[in-house]
Amino acid sequence: MNKKETIQVITLLAGNYDSIAHKDKTQKELMINTWYECLGDLDYDVVLQAVKKSIIESPYPPTIHDIRKNAVNLINPSTQKSAIEAWNEAFKMICRGLYMTEEEFNMASPEVKRFFGNVRQVKELAQCDSETVNTVTKGQFLKQYEVIIQNEQEQKLLPPKMRELMENLTSKMSLKSLGE
Repeated sequence: MNKKETIQVITLLAGNYDSIAHKDKTQKELMINTWYECLGDLDYDVVLQAVKKSIIESPYPPTIHDIRKNAVNLINPSTQKSAIEAWNEAFKMICRGLYMTEEEFNMASPEVKRFFGNVRQVKELAQCDSETVNTVTKGQFLKQYEVIIQNEQEQKLLPPKMRELMENLTSKMSLKSLGE
C-alpha cells in the first residue's frame, strides 16, 4: 500500500468516524505517516476490506492493530487445531516416538513441532511411563500450546520490517549475553 492509498483509507475512516474527521492537520499527517509505516507492507485491497470489516463490526474507530488483525485473518484464515486436537497429534507422536524418523517429525503441524523442538525430545518422552505422559506432559503441552498459538498470532500481526528489527535485537542481545 502506498501513501496515496493510505490517505484514501483514512479518508474512508473519516467519513465513518467523527473523531477521525475532526483531527487537525498535524494530527492527520501524523496518522497518515503512522498508518503508512505500520500498514504499508499490506496490499491496498486487503487493507480496504479489513477497514470495511472493522466499520461493519464496531461503532468505534479501528486501531492499526484491528486493521492488521483483520487483514491477516483475510489473508490467512485461522485453520489451527484446538488444543485437544493438537494434543492428540502430539500423543500419537509420543506413542510412535521410539521409531519416529526425522521425516515423520517434519510432517507434524508447526505448533506441535515447536512444542517438542526436535525428534529427540519425542523419543525421550516415548520412554516415560504412560501415566506421566497422560498427566504431566499433557498438562505442560496444553499450557504451552496456548502460548505458542498466541505468539504465532502476534508475530503475524507485525510488519516484516518490525519483525526483522526485533529478530536483530534479539540476536544481538543473545550474542551479548554469551560474551559476558
